[in-house]
Amino acid sequence: MERSCAKDFGKELGAVHEGLITLRNLGLTAEGWEKMKDNKELAKKVVEIIEGEREIWLEKIIAQERACHLDFFGREFDLTDFAVTLKKYGESKVRFWQKLKMEPAFLPEVTMPQDANFRGWKIKPENWFWQKIAEGKILRQVGNDLVAIKEVRLEGITVLIDTRLKPEYNGGKQMYKNDNLLGPTIERLRKAGEIAKYEYGPQSSRFGVSADEWENCIKPALAQKLGLNSNQLRLEHTIEANIIPQLYPYMPRKDDGNINTWVWYEEYFGARGLRLVGGYSGYGGLASVYCFSSGFHWDFESFRPLAVL
Repeated sequence: MERSCAKDFGKELGAVHEGLITLRNLGLTAEGWEKMKDNKELAKKVVEIIEGEREIWLEKIIAQERACHLDFFGREFDLTDFAVTLKKYGESKVRFWQKLKMEPAFLPEVTMPQDANFRGWKIKPENWFWQKIAEGKILRQVGNDLVAIKEVRLEGITVLIDTRLKPEYNGGKQMYKNDNLLGPTIERLRKAGEIAKYEYGPQSSRFGVSADEWENCIKPALAQKLGLNSNQLRLEHTIEANIIPQLYPYMPRKDDGNINTWVWYEEYFGARGLRLVGGYSGYGGLASVYCFSSGFHWDFESFRPLAVL
């Protein structure tokens, strides 16, 4: 029993040592530190303080998410699953993703019909999108099949959102700012001949990438970089790409609707040969939705990954 207690006390002191800087900031003196060596109860209390400090990173994320939901939807949602998911991955992993400008967020389970009256939903997808939903023309991958979308909704999921603002068109030379997320991976794949080389700008550009290349080559490579499974990555759904800039005004991409480039979306149109696109300022900004060939390499079209945790 004595050996077990000594071992546990050693662990506690080890945790205290890791948090020494925090303790000093809280006013712990050298004399106090010496007292902890012989006072297990004092050490335990200090460990509790350190653990509380460690949870602040999570509380800040939760508080920000709750405020954004309240502003957009006019109500709060249960964020217990969101907190549990982030704690499962841990602070260091979340910080790593944030350095790549991938911000954790919770998209609540909410049906989003065209006539919904959420106070923050100022710009909705254009009528064409809703018409094609009603006709069963807009499809999503479910297992190995494409299935018609019957209801537009958010799914109640914890995600990582690429917060970058897409760039203005500049003859194909435009680049996403500080693209440490995808730039090196795309350049490597182009040099290896796994995806088509880009003739209008740097080989690290997200432009000139086909939707098929994203699915077959870039997605698995990015998943490995993020420490996730490939099936956890996808492009944003049309409704997500429309709502995210309006739901999260702290993200640079809040101005996405003012930018004259397109972005690939996750859904297909009619068959695998066509993929939805949107966001082009000249055709309605955040409201714009259209479709292009999923195998084409456009110099005015890029993509954003979304990770589902």
